[in-house]
Amino acid sequence: MKIDLWFATPVYHHDANDADTEMIQSSVAQMLELEYREILSRDDARSRSYVQSRHPQHRQVLQKYQLDNLHHWLTLHCGGFVKKLHPDAKALEIRESWLNFYFPGDSQEVHHHMHPTHPSFISGSLYLQASPDSGDIKFYHPAFGVSGYQSAQGLETFEASYPPQPNRLVLFRSHVPHAVMPNRSDKVRISLSFNVYIQD
Repeated sequence: MKIDLWFATPVYHHDANDADTEMIQSSVAQMLELEYREILSRDDARSRSYVQSRHPQHRQVLQKYQLDNLHHWLTLHCGGFVKKLHPDAKALEIRESWLNFYFPGDSQEVHHHMHPTHPSFISGSLYLQASPDSGDIKFYHPAFGVSGYQSAQGLETFEASYPPQPNRLVLFRSHVPHAVMPNRSDKVRISLSFNVYIQD
């Protein structure tokens, strides 16, 4: 008897080198406090179990703050991942980018990024500030929540975690369910999340 394992769920991760770390941190240094204060001024700032505005203006931080070097770096990594997933893709575009602030005890429920009207192809998170034990990103089997899916251990089990650390980039297909575990540290965990669209 032979069992073939098909339909892998790829997740890309990369830890920035020293030069890229300096670029990332210098790019975001000016905007983090500004964006945080502006988000808190919105009525929806605490509508979730972490701080993130749903206002469209805060969903375009790469463009809003003209973070060209960071945008280019993210595009290079996204391009390499997309090329493996969809070799025929002609172009890619980061259309949404936003900040997440997780205070001690904050977390995020299981969700995905497949919006019904404009589904993205891949999504990503870049950790800007993350202490040990500040909340892993956890990925689940793509059939999570589907009737008949069993979470018991076996060949189809898929529950994988990546611990956040500063300047770590994680990319994944937008349909993959994922969650953020509670921040058990005593510091704020900050990430830049984004959605990537492709042109066939």
